[in-house]
Amino acid sequence: MRTRRAGGLLAAALVAVLVAGGCASVPTEGQIRNGSKNAAAASGGRVGVEAQAPRTNAKPMALVSGFLEAMSDFNSYDTARQYMTPDAGAQWRPETKISVYDQSSTKALTQLPGSNTIRLRAPLVGTIDERGSWSSAPRGAFVQFDFKVAQADGQFRVSSVPPGVFLGNNQLESRLEPYALYYANRDRSMLVPDPIFLPALPAGQVATRLVQELLKGPTGRLGNGVGTAAPPGTQVNVSVPVELGEATVELSTAAAGLSAADRTVLAAQIMWTLRPISTRVKITVDGTGLVESNDDPLQFTTYAQYDPTVPVPQMKELYGVLNTGKIARANLDSATTIGITPLDKSRLFAFNAESFAVNLRGSYGAVVTRTDGKQVVAYGSLDEAEDDNEKVDFVPAVGTVLRPSFDNQENLWILDRADSAAPRLRFRARDGKLTDVRADFQGRTPVQLRMAPDGVRALLVLRDKAGQNSVVTRTITTDDAGKLQLTQEHRLEVPLYDITDATWNQVGILVAGRPARNSPRQPWLVNVDGSAPRIVPGASNNRFQALHVASNPNLDTLPVVQDTEGVTHWQSKDLNWSVLDDDQQVKIDPLYPG
Repeated sequence: MRTRRAGGLLAAALVAVLVAGGCASVPTEGQIRNGSKNAAAASGGRVGVEAQAPRTNAKPMALVSGFLEAMSDFNSYDTARQYMTPDAGAQWRPETKISVYDQSSTKALTQLPGSNTIRLRAPLVGTIDERGSWSSAPRGAFVQFDFKVAQADGQFRVSSVPPGVFLGNNQLESRLEPYALYYANRDRSMLVPDPIFLPALPAGQVATRLVQELLKGPTGRLGNGVGTAAPPGTQVNVSVPVELGEATVELSTAAAGLSAADRTVLAAQIMWTLRPISTRVKITVDGTGLVESNDDPLQFTTYAQYDPTVPVPQMKELYGVLNTGKIARANLDSATTIGITPLDKSRLFAFNAESFAVNLRGSYGAVVTRTDGKQVVAYGSLDEAEDDNEKVDFVPAVGTVLRPSFDNQENLWILDRADSAAPRLRFRARDGKLTDVRADFQGRTPVQLRMAPDGVRALLVLRDKAGQNSVVTRTITTDDAGKLQLTQEHRLEVPLYDITDATWNQVGILVAGRPARNSPRQPWLVNVDGSAPRIVPGASNNRFQALHVASNPNLDTLPVVQDTEGVTHWQSKDLNWSVLDDDQQVKIDPLYPG
């Protein structure tokens, strides 16, 4: 085995942030920092510099520069309106959208010749909608707006109405913070994060905003694929104060008629949403405790069962398909060696596996194999069969079958006909029932499918007609007839070329691709909303060409990469990358449960 050291204290500091887990990150200049809000921590209340009123007799360029600075103060739009004519200020709706542009552009602001018009033109990084949801801008996108300046009461003022707010990316760290709202999946067994950005405010104000946003329901990213236990009309009475790390949530009477089960789910939603603020929350309805008349604050640990990261020990066990086509378990130990254990007790071992999937508890698996030259999916136990009645279940398939994927409800998701004009998505429940999910890929070819443990979010690599791959997330929703469908596409706009693989990770999504057309293919991280693409810490010092990546949302799972030579690389928590000797005879296509 050979071990490669990751570079320096900076990388160690980065991984300390990354492994904590996070729902979103704040993009800044150059490489983009991660701002985890998945672990309990007091809000920093970073409010940045307050907006300043326009200076007397300011020239058009100075006026517009001051206006851009003032509109970035989300707590004082009234000050920003002082830069505008009365009519323009009355029409401006700053809350509708935030357009984040690259502040480093040296010619972002120019004055058009012979006029008092100041043009903003700069690379667009992304947008944040009125709910706080981030959307990355397509490669090469620009933001452009002409600030027309006119006289008002003897002073220059902006007379054109901007479409929301323009924000330089160097302002984000001080102005906005990433959080997540939490909603229930279809069977209410898990919570699903819905990432948003909020203004940087003191803890109490952030807690109030978070609960208010939670009670509005999920954003457009998740649609009706998730649910909330809060009845329509449920509101927060006054505010959510936070004192000595304890939050108090007083809900309106609309929540009084909830069943005991619904009260538990709603409590879990609130507890997880407020986790960055406090792990102790007192929730009441009309002065009575929401859950079992609780007089004492609820503890976060009580609702750990809803954890979207699925903290089961088996999630960190690595599996794979050997170069012989047989399934195996791989025991990673970066200090000594890697151990390969063929799963020869399982009935699935008899098949020549082209791909392999393992359920989240490591008890059942599925392999894509061939019978009579055609691909089928074989499902069965990974343990030794106790009797002859324990047989392998075959799921018939048509055409090309992608590697299957399990969710936490023991559903096995299968995408076949991948190379046809009409790819098909289905899932097999544990009882063997097959359910079709309507899916339109708009002429693109599915290359990879990874379902999140919640069974709601799908991660896909799609190839367009020009042969370019992109990474998208979609949501399993229902149509008017109650049928399942794959909708709510969100293209992550990962700035990579030649993307070959993507999978869920404890800090977002792990992607294999090239940052430039002729550069090495490397493992990259991006948040689930598409923000903050960055290379995996320590990977920039390695020369391997990443082809496949293995990971899952479990916090103890180590990132694993298979390179183009079939060599497996895995990264320990100290950022070391380890491999087998270059002359290894046994190679494995790695995967984790999920």
